[in-house]
Amino acid sequence: MTLTPTLVALLSVFAVWMIACIWTGFRARVLWFFLVLAIGLALNATWMVFGLNARVFEPHALLAQLSVLFYAVGGFGLGWLAGRVAKRWRESRVDPPSS
Repeated sequence: MTLTPTLVALLSVFAVWMIACIWTGFRARVLWFFLVLAIGLALNATWMVFGLNARVFEPHALLAQLSVLFYAVGGFGLGWLAGRVAKRWRESRVDPPSS
């Protein structure tokens, strides 16, 4: 597989978007997550319609949109879990002995 500039750009946008999903989960920012999700769905639909000449409601395009939704929910869940672990880790810290 050859890494074309278009593919590098798409993968970079996807990586930044996934980091945003994970960050919203880590910080438990649900409204921000829905905003990031909407942006991801819009970018994916734009790429499919203008870059791939797909119709919005064809089965493959709908499956791709469903995949974006699952990636986003998975990223949010991973971030949420990491945030809970980090919070519990900080809460379980033992205070240094006082002299």
